[in-house]
Amino acid sequence: MFASLDTPCLVVDEARMTQNLSIMQERARALGKALRPHSKTHKMPVLARRQMDLGATGVMVAKLDEAAVMLAGGVTQQSVGYPLIGPIKELRLAGLMAKGLRPRVSVDSMPALVLLERAAAAAGRELDALIEVNTGLNRAGLRDADEIAQLAQRIRESERVHYRGLTCFGGHIGYQPTEAEALALVRDENALLDRIAAHLTQNRLAPEVISEGGTILAHYAEQLRVATEIRPGTYIFNDVATVASRAAEWKDCAATIVTTVVGRPDPKWAVIDAGAKTLSLDPAPTGGFGQVEGRPDLLVARLTEEHGIVVDRNGGGVRLQIGDRLRIVPNHVCATVNLHDRAVFVDGEAILYTLPIEGRGGVH
Repeated sequence: MFASLDTPCLVVDEARMTQNLSIMQERARALGKALRPHSKTHKMPVLARRQMDLGATGVMVAKLDEAAVMLAGGVTQQSVGYPLIGPIKELRLAGLMAKGLRPRVSVDSMPALVLLERAAAAAGRELDALIEVNTGLNRAGLRDADEIAQLAQRIRESERVHYRGLTCFGGHIGYQPTEAEALALVRDENALLDRIAAHLTQNRLAPEVISEGGTILAHYAEQLRVATEIRPGTYIFNDVATVASRAAEWKDCAATIVTTVVGRPDPKWAVIDAGAKTLSLDPAPTGGFGQVEGRPDLLVARLTEEHGIVVDRNGGGVRLQIGDRLRIVPNHVCATVNLHDRAVFVDGEAILYTLPIEGRGGVH
């Protein structure tokens, strides 16, 4: 298996990825919703441009490090999801805008808005803002309709920051035991956004954009009645989490880690050269730290920094030999990609090309 590649190695199935991209774009188009993919999954400007060539209106980035990489790669239309606070972020945003970045930034506080105003003034440019709504993840965002309306009015009064609407990320909707439970949470999110949008409209602050994030939410796009835009990220590759959440099937998982069995110190386990620095420590409801492709009998049971321990799911002996190669679907592909310098794109056993993961490690 890919004898010319040193392991561990991040490998992407080109055909699966292309199909994932096309299906999501067509789904958004059929539903009349804008698609703005989250580039934190792949962190590669080449793939962001492919998404836009298919019809995406821009990309989402988490932080300014990613924004800088995407801008250098020719992507100017970006949404910045992370709250920008502090003078360093202000200077960086102004500098990126001066170089051509056309940002739409999420805000949920007055200090964040003031930063946007100062950065826009320093750059001599203007930018758009969406108010972050907490729909249940209990991370960032506001929930009180009056508080949201007050911030919207303050943005409306700004000279350089333009109020465009609402944004949210329903990350709490993943990993639900049943489809019914997931749908109930989707409906709750819809109802909350509907109430907030109605309140804003009554106060002459009708949102032009209502943007909902997440691949799992995009799976329920037909149920997202109030959304004008979806922002999936993981869909380009998919992973154990999306399969466990019924948002994808194993055949849709395009990214895998190719790893080598390097030890058999005990009949009950094998050692592979992919550890936490390769696969990440993200858990999965199905257990283990990734799914071995084509081997449902195997479980990646434990990781240390550079070693993975593979066992038999039923407690028997492991049918592996030193030198065997495995392909592992990661639990959380976004975190896994961020651990690698490059991705190798393949067609079956044929290596097509390699791309640097230019945004890896970009946490500022």
